[in-house]
Amino acid sequence: MKGIIAICLKNMIKDNYSIEKWNEILELSDIDPYIIINAVQDFDDDIILKMVDSTCKVLNISLEQAADAFGEYWMKTFAPKIYEVYFREVESAKDFILKMNKVHSSVTSNIPNAKPPKFKYEWKDDRTLVIEYISHRNLIDIMIGLIRGVGKYFDEELKVRKLSDTKAEVVFP
Repeated sequence: MKGIIAICLKNMIKDNYSIEKWNEILELSDIDPYIIINAVQDFDDDIILKMVDSTCKVLNISLEQAADAFGEYWMKTFAPKIYEVYFREVESAKDFILKMNKVHSSVTSNIPNAKPPKFKYEWKDDRTLVIEYISHRNLIDIMIGLIRGVGKYFDEELKVRKLSDTKAEVVFP
């Protein structure tokens, strides 16, 4: 996984809690508190997952709550600053979600070892989309939190539910 994920998590914790909470998370994760994280740096998936697990423990929240908080922070605070061009080109949550394969391909095309997830889409009806999450990382809970964050960014009430370890359903307003 790339360092950009850890940077976003760090910023979310610092902005919403404190640097002390971030340091607790690093300590619980057995990570040097003076670590310098580069956005395109490769991190072993287990390190990031350990950070997420430690975040849940330190903040006394569930994985779903952590994923939702991360998704909202990523979409409303972090990503619009870094990936501004991808936000300017869309007007709705549906449009944004349906572009993710193109966005991931574009963003990672020049980043060595980048392995972003891919998505398959299946419409059940004109408002209900089933998204298949294709990745070896098994982070569908994080994907669901990010989808909820997309809805918050576009001020749309999305109904999102996990169907399996690889599929989620999104009902658009």
